[in-house]
Amino acid sequence: MSFAHSLVVIQSIYTIWTKAARGGEMASMRNRTPLALELTASPSPAANENVCLHKVIYRERDQFERPWEKWEQRTEASPFHYDCLALSLEEQRLQVGLEWERSDGAPRRPAFPRPEFALLPGQWLRVTYNLRTSGEDVWFYHKRVLNIGLFESACSRRVFLESEPTYTYENLAQLW
Repeated sequence: MSFAHSLVVIQSIYTIWTKAARGGEMASMRNRTPLALELTASPSPAANENVCLHKVIYRERDQFERPWEKWEQRTEASPFHYDCLALSLEEQRLQVGLEWERSDGAPRRPAFPRPEFALLPGQWLRVTYNLRTSGEDVWFYHKRVLNIGLFESACSRRVFLESEPTYTYENLAQLW
């Protein structure tokens, strides 16, 4: 496989809420946000663009029903970073490391050891974590789901729905 035609697909699903949605009906609605979605476009290698990013944000003000979505294809040099991930294309694999010091919010996670995963073509990883940040007189709570895959060429828009992840990593803390 030549990495000139490799495709890294990242689906980033964020759910954001305040204290008002920590319990009751709003919490039930919040907990129904998906771990994976159909991509908004068909990922395929284009020119030198080697990364496809599908960003989805579910918000309390929309009752977690109408997400904001953005799709982009871009060129990234190796290594590169997205969110708390350090990604590097190495020979026939995508090396994915978690760097908690790159994320904001509480609780702080230890910087070491850093979980690392090696994805071969056709494999994908799901990382799920949460955190709390402060705004002006309000706490914001975040759940982040990152689906990351390495593909040899174009892949299905349902790639993260058609199979289970090769690897999963979950770090969900008690958020007060």
